[in-house]
Amino acid sequence: MGTSMNSGHLRLIAVLSFAVLVGVSGCGAGSDTAVPPVGKPAVAYAYVTAMATSAGGAGSVYEYAVLNDGSVSPLAQVSVSAGVEPAAVALGGLHVYVVNVGDGTVSQYNIEADNSLVPMDPPAAVNPGMKTLGVMPSAVILDPSGSFLYVANSGDDTLSQFSIGSGGQLTPLTPATVPAGIKPVSIAVAVGPSGGHVYVANSGAGVPTGVGSVSQYSMGADGTLTLLNAATVSAGASPVAIAIDQTIAPLGTAFVMSDCNGSLCMGSITPFAVGAGGELTGAGGVATTGGHYEAVGMVTDPSGANAYVLTNLMGVDTDSGALWQFSVGNTGALIAANQPMLSIGPTALAQTINLDTLYVLTSNNGVGGNAGIGGSINSYTLGAGGLPTLAATTTLAAARPVSMAMLVLHAP
Repeated sequence: MGTSMNSGHLRLIAVLSFAVLVGVSGCGAGSDTAVPPVGKPAVAYAYVTAMATSAGGAGSVYEYAVLNDGSVSPLAQVSVSAGVEPAAVALGGLHVYVVNVGDGTVSQYNIEADNSLVPMDPPAAVNPGMKTLGVMPSAVILDPSGSFLYVANSGDDTLSQFSIGSGGQLTPLTPATVPAGIKPVSIAVAVGPSGGHVYVANSGAGVPTGVGSVSQYSMGADGTLTLLNAATVSAGASPVAIAIDQTIAPLGTAFVMSDCNGSLCMGSITPFAVGAGGELTGAGGVATTGGHYEAVGMVTDPSGANAYVLTNLMGVDTDSGALWQFSVGNTGALIAANQPMLSIGPTALAQTINLDTLYVLTSNNGVGGNAGIGGSINSYTLGAGGLPTLAATTTLAAARPVSMAMLVLHAP
């Protein structure tokens, strides 16, 4: 197989997800062709990580063409092996990276001309910050240039940092790790007048008593991270995710999602303005989801006018996912839409937007009462006012999916 880039590879979207699940392994036969069904051209390719059916087994990355009707179709090479307990995935350029919390590695793959994955040489890099194995969640992100990769290690309260070579291979930076707060669970990146900055949501001691924070770092020219003078900002009870929208003037807004705020245990989304030096400042106007909803993550549409927060009910009802829609004001304030909540069925894992379509990865293996296996990718058409309408649901071959990254083939 060649390594040349498909001529349509103009925009990359990487999606992270965090889940305490056990999953599936498997590897389909390789092929040099992966052609979508006639009449349904691919608009994107999705890479879904899944964990093994038995403890200690190797996980997998399942490969799909995303078709123009919103459905997905497996590639001729259905899957490729990953490490033990793959927990998060990121995509950059023609490369895919999977964080494996069960063996403390990061699997690394090249995306071939047919959009299938082939392991690099070596197939995995050691994660120097993941000394406490088997601990989820984890998170991974690339900087906007695609030159550096960062991994949040929730079991060890650190952030690992890697350079990405010309062939996509990872090399630990010096130092190989930097300290984070208590239980780092989510990462975001922004670029401003003073350069790149990385933000890490730290969940603290956990629901309902956890007092969380956001660690904030400047990014050096060599990719190394240095804590800002104000190393952290307070982020309320138990932050679980952070997202940044840089379409909001002047330099963007960071949204921190927290669980179980207040006596009603509401999910909250707190906006922070991104300053010229990368520092975050509270912007007011905290928005909420329903009581006892646990956030998974947030995305905004290409215009920055609409935001979508993916959640699961907490406790025994964690197999009930929901999508909350908000309009985004000029200052980053979130306003609940007329139809603020849309049920998505089983456990929600990850989401991404491609133009006017929102894709949501789900799993039937909820932490709560649902002991089933399998999952799906649901696609939602975003209509007038950003209102999502279910367009297609495709059941996945992956028995226990965990996370998803998507390669988009056309320009935004």
